[in-house]
Amino acid sequence: MSTQNVAPVYPRPPMYYKRYTDENLAILKQVKEHGEDAFVASGGTLPNFNIFELEPPPPVTEGRYFSFNEPWTVVDVLPSLEESEQKQLYPSGEIDRVAELKKLNNSAIFNFLELLNSLVKEPERSLDKLEQIKTIFVNMKHMLNEYRPHQSRETLRLMMRNQLENRRRATEEIQNRCSEFSKKLEAVKTSWKALDELKMDLARCSSLKDDLDFEIKTQNTQSEEITDPNTYNISQETTQKMLEMIDG
Repeated sequence: MSTQNVAPVYPRPPMYYKRYTDENLAILKQVKEHGEDAFVASGGTLPNFNIFELEPPPPVTEGRYFSFNEPWTVVDVLPSLEESEQKQLYPSGEIDRVAELKKLNNSAIFNFLELLNSLVKEPERSLDKLEQIKTIFVNMKHMLNEYRPHQSRETLRLMMRNQLENRRRATEEIQNRCSEFSKKLEAVKTSWKALDELKMDLARCSSLKDDLDFEIKTQNTQSEEITDPNTYNISQETTQKMLEMIDG
């Protein structure tokens, strides 16, 4: 039995990862700021490898790169069926993709029925039918993948529209809250104004009471005894204050 080389899912990290110590990174920072000669002249010691190897490599701008032993192109382009070594069953150029997808779907159903028939009558042909069905589904998948850019644009447009609508609702809610707060603030201001007026009225009443008490006390000192309250003489000034308070 022949052995197969199976690539690990997660490749082992390169051994130079051990060089990324805090000390080496601090040396790299000083060398970049002052230069190697100045660093050595100041008494520093360089490691036994090129210190600039610790810097990350520049990003790949063209071609392809490998990640987990799989090649990836820098520009995400859908490879053609020919590049994927697959047979193309639909015509190239501007076509009615919906109609072509329906044709491929009908062809897949027809070949599946033939596969069932071949399994009963001619089992040796079943592998060929399986390959035909596989080719049909590969073509359908490739045609659907060609819609991905359009799907991405529509998804992004829908996402931006939803974000805009959410922001509008949030703005409207904030404006409503601000309006309610302004109304409550005006009500508080009105209450404070009424309270201030009430305090002023109480102060005027207290002042008027003091004036009346003073006049009564003065008249009591001038007369021996007054048994009838109607005999009290209130001054014109105090009377005027009482009338103003009543009218106010």
